[in-house]
Amino acid sequence: MRKTREDLTISEALRDPLIAMVLRADGVKLDDFKQLLETAARKREPRSSTVSDMIGSFASRANLPAMPCFG
Repeated sequence: MRKTREDLTISEALRDPLIAMVLRADGVKLDDFKQLLETAARKREPRSSTVSDMIGSFASRANLPAMPCFG
């Protein structure tokens, strides 16, 4: 995944004062939020880097043969 200026790492999110205020207001413990972020990060599939990789990924999910459509 390409990092853009809008992306936060988990450690940056945990140190962000606005996120901390929202967590406190919602009664969410910082450790619980950290565990949620880490679990989501582990489960997230990496993005395909090329169009053909993406087509192959879709084809494998649908149990279809991955046929190249671009030369």
